[in-house]
Amino acid sequence: MIIKAHDIHKSFGNLEVLKGIDISVDRGEVLSVVGASGAGKTTLLQILGTLSTPDSGMLEIDGTTVFDGSGRSLKGDALAAFRGRKIGFVFQEHHLLPEFNALENVMIPALIAGRSESDSRAAATRLLGLVGLQGRVSHKPSELSGGEQQRVAIARALVNEPAVLFADEPTGNLDSATKQEIHSLFFNLRDSLSQTIVIVTHDPSLAALCDRTLEMKDGRFV
Repeated sequence: MIIKAHDIHKSFGNLEVLKGIDISVDRGEVLSVVGASGAGKTTLLQILGTLSTPDSGMLEIDGTTVFDGSGRSLKGDALAAFRGRKIGFVFQEHHLLPEFNALENVMIPALIAGRSESDSRAAATRLLGLVGLQGRVSHKPSELSGGEQQRVAIARALVNEPAVLFADEPTGNLDSATKQEIHSLFFNLRDSLSQTIVIVTHDPSLAALCDRTLEMKDGRFV
C-alpha cells in the first residue's frame, strides 16, 4: 500500500468540502477519481499531494506519516523535501518555463533536489525518450504542440522517481486524438516504471482505462 488516508476532513469557512474520506492506493495502481465539479476531487488531490493540510485525519505515503490526528507530522523544509522526493504533479496547464528547452525544464526539479548536472541531464534525457520526445529535447515550449508540452510536464514530474504521480485533469485542454495518446502514455509509464498514478478527471474514457475508479459526491465517496 503506497497511500493510506483515513477520516480526512477539510472545510473552507462554513463550507465542509471533505467529509471524512478514507482511501488507500496500491503500489503500481492507476486510480481515477471522478465526480461533478464541486464534489471535492481537487481538494482531496491537493491534500494527498501534501499541497494542502486537512483539518483532521491521517495520511501516510510510502511508509511516512505526513499528517496525523494531532496535525501536521512533517513541516516546513522537511515537508517540502519529502514532496520533492516522493510526489510528482501533472496539471491541466503545463506550467513549463518558456525560456528553457524541454530538456532543461525536465532537469529543473532534479537540480533543485541537489542532484548533479550530469545526473539530472541523464535522467531527463531518458524520460524524454520514454515519453516519445527524444527528437525534441532542444525545443522550447513555444515550439511544441500542446500534447508535446504535456509530455514534457509528465517527464518533469517523474524525474525524481516519485512514489506517486498525481494528475489533475491532465488531458482537459487537449484534442481527442492527443488525449488518447496521453492516456496510453500513463499506462505505458505504469508498465515500464511500476508507477503509481492518481488521476482526477472528468473524462469517462480515461477513467474507464484505470485499474479502479472512485466517484465523489458532496465531499464523500459514493
